[in-house]
Amino acid sequence: MRNFWEKLLYRFMRKNRRNILDKMVRIVLGSNLAAVLILGGIALYGMSFALRQAQDMGESLGENSYENSSRLLISQRQEELVHIAQDNAAIINHRMLDISRSVQGVAREAEEIERYPQRFLPQEVNIPTPANYRSLYLYLQYGPEVSPEAYQKHISMMANIGDLLARTIESNDMAESVFITAKDNFTLSVDAPRVLAEDKSDIPKPHYDAVGSDWYKRAAGKDGLVFTPVRRFMFNKKLGMFCSVPYYGADGRLAGVACMQTSLDNLRHILKETNLHDEGFCFVTDNRGYVILSSQENAAGKERELEVNIQNDLRQSDNATLALTIREMVAGGNGVRQTQVDGKDYYIAFAPIESTGWSFAAAFAADDVIAPALQNKAGIAQVTKEKTSLMQQKMSLIIFLMVVFIAVLLVVFVYSGRKLSRQFVAPIHELADGVREITSGNLSKKVEIRTGDEIEHLAVCFNAMTDELQTYMKNLTAATAEKERIATELSVARDIQLGALPQEFLQDKKSIQLYAAMFAAKEVGGDFYDFYMLDENHLVLAMADVSGKGVPAALFMMRAKTTLKNLVLMARVPDDFAAVMTLANQELCQDNEEMMFVTVFLAQLDLTTGELIYVNGGHNPPLVSHDGRYSYIREERRQPALGALEEAAYEAHRLRLAPGEKLFLYTDGVTEAMDTQKRFYSEERLQQTLDRIDREADVQEILTAVRHDIAVHAEGAEQSDDITMLGLMYCGK
Repeated sequence: MRNFWEKLLYRFMRKNRRNILDKMVRIVLGSNLAAVLILGGIALYGMSFALRQAQDMGESLGENSYENSSRLLISQRQEELVHIAQDNAAIINHRMLDISRSVQGVAREAEEIERYPQRFLPQEVNIPTPANYRSLYLYLQYGPEVSPEAYQKHISMMANIGDLLARTIESNDMAESVFITAKDNFTLSVDAPRVLAEDKSDIPKPHYDAVGSDWYKRAAGKDGLVFTPVRRFMFNKKLGMFCSVPYYGADGRLAGVACMQTSLDNLRHILKETNLHDEGFCFVTDNRGYVILSSQENAAGKERELEVNIQNDLRQSDNATLALTIREMVAGGNGVRQTQVDGKDYYIAFAPIESTGWSFAAAFAADDVIAPALQNKAGIAQVTKEKTSLMQQKMSLIIFLMVVFIAVLLVVFVYSGRKLSRQFVAPIHELADGVREITSGNLSKKVEIRTGDEIEHLAVCFNAMTDELQTYMKNLTAATAEKERIATELSVARDIQLGALPQEFLQDKKSIQLYAAMFAAKEVGGDFYDFYMLDENHLVLAMADVSGKGVPAALFMMRAKTTLKNLVLMARVPDDFAAVMTLANQELCQDNEEMMFVTVFLAQLDLTTGELIYVNGGHNPPLVSHDGRYSYIREERRQPALGALEEAAYEAHRLRLAPGEKLFLYTDGVTEAMDTQKRFYSEERLQQTLDRIDREADVQEILTAVRHDIAVHAEGAEQSDDITMLGLMYCGK
């Protein structure tokens, strides 16, 4: 065994041997030695770490269990509290809706009496005095400026509502008083039974300016049901509010307001009966942030923070979390917040009371919830301590077995790795020799390897590569020659196409300025322009765009250009361009199996008068300048392109150019030029660019400026379509 390790070490230390076999042996030995050292270190560290962890496990498990159970208890209690808040908010909301329905019923009855007085008999009504005042009886109050005699008929008729007011009082235990006030400032009221002072000094006074009260003004102005803010009533010191609804006469105008004065005392039992822990409580806030109801009681004269207080806006509280909670409640929110009340942590769940804009809240102390979790903490600590001791023993045994197993594996890997390395290296040498022959130019070299593994598959791929390489070299040579031939032919075709476009721009004609340019998207394009003189005084202009690009478009372009020019020159009536376009369309539709078409703008300019006769066959609308500003020439009915519909007919149009006015023709390669984000140049930008150009610029400068602006818009993007432009300025005789 010693000789074996000495030989291995000797071969490992021989620096002059750098073959794959030695490298693989080094890798096997090195990796296994590293694995032993790393795993041994990990085992030792794991053992010491496990011992330390065992000491802390009891505390950590107990603490984690305490935290998790606390969170669970708090979550469950929060859900329960949310349901309590929502259920109680719904109950109070239902009570408020009962009040609103009762008041609306009174308003409807008052409206019925107002609109149909002939259906009712006059009724008596008394002014309240200590002698005649009784609860559940109708009595009259009126403003200081009102004379009851002046409205006696109206008052006695409206007194028919007395029975309904009494029934409303009896059916609603929150009602303190139900009444109607006419716009003439007299009030008919029925009060709920209550204990009066011995001298009856607290009965209603005859004079009452109801029209000037907030419940009247708000209902009359809002044209709908109104709940006033909660206030403390003067005569009985109770908390309450007014619910008022306007009613209208036969003319549709305001006749008065029906109202119920309500007390909140009967809502307190809802809060008192809510099942919460000892430290839990409920309260209700209005839309001003005031606490208007609370289940808290003063203890030993100490006023608690959330006692009923209709003069203190809790949204402005120094307690930031409480202020935030109240703001959410006032905003109509629904949820749970943690805050402090009297220096103690509470969870407050709240839900909106939609009919009044109030919010119901239920609160419980955080300490009450987590008490069961504290009791479980001690028990968990004892159980985890016992389990930790057992786990330490098992971990020690596992580490010992791992060390023994790794040592055995190391010996096996060293022996088998050297043997397998020799088998792996031999076919690699053969592949290397084959590569050297290929690099020397022998593409017919074949490698024969029969190992039955990936190396054999590599040899098969190697042989296939040499075959494909030979084929590729042959195809590449042929393709290169063909590409050079096509490039030469396209260059010749481009020269022919450009040669077919007129390049002499009639500089001898003093009555016009003319310039045109074409920029093909490929070697050859489908756009063309044309111009020629029919006689001394008539100039023909043509601008066209063939569908598609490349050689097919160029061939169809030449056909269309020749056809148009021949028909113009052969026309019996020189200015009948509509007939020329119709004949050209029929000609181009013949033998058009590829279904190609061309848009054409064809025009004739009279150099003596400036009259322009034109036909637009589906082409982009040209632009004409007036007083230095450009506008598009558009027709009411767009005419089809040539070659698309054989039966199409065309219509000619006329306009007159004044001296100095310009005509700009173009193809869609201008307006549809795209930038790197695929956004079009657009007709709007073309018009704006032309408007910015100096009025004194000649037509060549105009085309140059437009071409430059298109390049700025493209931002280096590849040209997607042929760009062709023609500019003309009529100078006059």
